[in-house]
Amino acid sequence: MKTQRSQKNLLCLRANSCDRTFYHVILELQGGNSVVASNDERNEQYHLTDFYQKLQKNGHEVHLWNEKDGKGNQIFAERADVGISFSDITLAESGTVTLFIDKYHGRSISLMPKAYIAIIPKSTIVPRMTQATKAIHEKQQHENNVPSCVSFVTGPSNSADIEMNLIVGVHGPIHVTYIVVTDA
Repeated sequence: MKTQRSQKNLLCLRANSCDRTFYHVILELQGGNSVVASNDERNEQYHLTDFYQKLQKNGHEVHLWNEKDGKGNQIFAERADVGISFSDITLAESGTVTLFIDKYHGRSISLMPKAYIAIIPKSTIVPRMTQATKAIHEKQQHENNVPSCVSFVTGPSNSADIEMNLIVGVHGPIHVTYIVVTDA
């Protein structure tokens, strides 16, 4: 596992094993007793379904986003320690994670928990926003399953609106971790 801190509250990891890396990040670094995660088909590819089951067996709460439980999803996300989802497009230039929000991937996953973990498949990395907007446009032109919202996440929320004092986590998580994985 290779670790790099680019900001105080942003941790970037490159790993060979999602299972071991997630255990380290969720339990040791973030103190995650409750996890909300996207109901993503990639969970199975990266063996996260098994990992979530292990967490549950060990007494942790795990909630996969359920398209039929709108308000319940939000309530769980609000009290969750950690939110986990996959990046759909990742901007190398700024370290921005692009999330396609739909009924399986709620926006609250990356906004409401105290910590957020973005799983970044290497194939999603593009140089900059120009390539990301082109990919989003092409998706809209050629697919029936268009996201209801596209979110751009670049590290933890920072605000200095009040008396010019920097406050982290006002409009989102306090800690953000990026885990870059080789495509399954």
